[in-house]
Amino acid sequence: MFVSITRELFGSELSLLPVVRRLDASWRAHFFVESVGNFDALLRSEGFPVYRQYAQFGVRPLSKTRRTLYLLQLLYLLRSRRIKLVHMNLHFHAELVHAACVRAGVPLVLHVRNMIDCPVSASFRKFDGIICISQAVRDALVEQGQVPLDDIAERLWIIPDGRDLAPFRAADGERVRREWGIDSAVPLVGMAARITPMKGQDIFLRMAALVKQRVPAARFVLVGSPCNEGDEPYLRDLQALRAELGLDGDVLFAGYRHDMPDVLAAMDCFAHPSRRGAFVSVLIEAMASGVPVVASDVDGIPECLGREDAALLLAPDDPVAWADAVVTILSNPGLARRLADKAKERASRLFDIAPLAHATANVLETVYERHARARQSKGPGIAV
Repeated sequence: MFVSITRELFGSELSLLPVVRRLDASWRAHFFVESVGNFDALLRSEGFPVYRQYAQFGVRPLSKTRRTLYLLQLLYLLRSRRIKLVHMNLHFHAELVHAACVRAGVPLVLHVRNMIDCPVSASFRKFDGIICISQAVRDALVEQGQVPLDDIAERLWIIPDGRDLAPFRAADGERVRREWGIDSAVPLVGMAARITPMKGQDIFLRMAALVKQRVPAARFVLVGSPCNEGDEPYLRDLQALRAELGLDGDVLFAGYRHDMPDVLAAMDCFAHPSRRGAFVSVLIEAMASGVPVVASDVDGIPECLGREDAALLLAPDDPVAWADAVVTILSNPGLARRLADKAKERASRLFDIAPLAHATANVLETVYERHARARQSKGPGIAV
């Protein structure tokens, strides 16, 4: 069973789905999701059994009553559906899922896809398997999360996110430009991310104002939406900042898009000034699309983009430096082509989904087999 605490389709869900689709016939995937939403709808359209959580997490901590309700519902599903293994797609509230798994006698694999900035539950030391999407995430789990490496080393894997790259190699950017009313000759700079302060859309807007002074024809697009109601005020702040900077006619808020290959193909430069980033899988998509990338030199982002001239890496929170980098790309077609070519090669070499999905499936199989052997070694009469 794949457990998720989100209702929408963002990077974590888009990274999980290609793996699940490639599991062989011996696996029967069930999903336990937060509630009705894009994620739930897509899973049902593909024929997966989906169960909706009665107790939704949202932006507020779960009360004791809601935690108990969540635990009981999950425990019931694990037992009634005879689930043999649980995969949790983010580390938030993982201790609650682990409690249900322990009671049901089911192994748990946790996928850590975010940077960790504070100590985590002691139960992390007991998880049957942990997959980190970057070395930076693993280091944060050990150091900031205070999970001793010696306690989890044999149950810890680093597997980067991957993508099915074919759609990004055959995209139609002109269709999206026509939809947006942007001529093919107009320089278009874009960013795609969920709308939240950590992602740095405010830096993008300030950068856009500076670029506009030097490249008057340039247009800009922000793709994405808030993940929950807690980020709605930030979206309103961004809209106000756009007006304050005099960019109402130059910056498009495109919202959530299901056609990212075409969206990325419409761009001349992809700028992602995120303040944090465990790996940022949309950068794989940008590389595969052949769009020159400017991104933050923080956390796990350099592990995604590398330091071999496949992208320009900058410190976040410096709109002047970001504007300089974007203008350099827009005004230097040779540099833009070199960045794009190296990026496409890197994406093909490292982030094609097939081998990475196989590696993830191997982790699930390993954890399941270890757990089965451990149960057998305890002999009959062990209550779980």
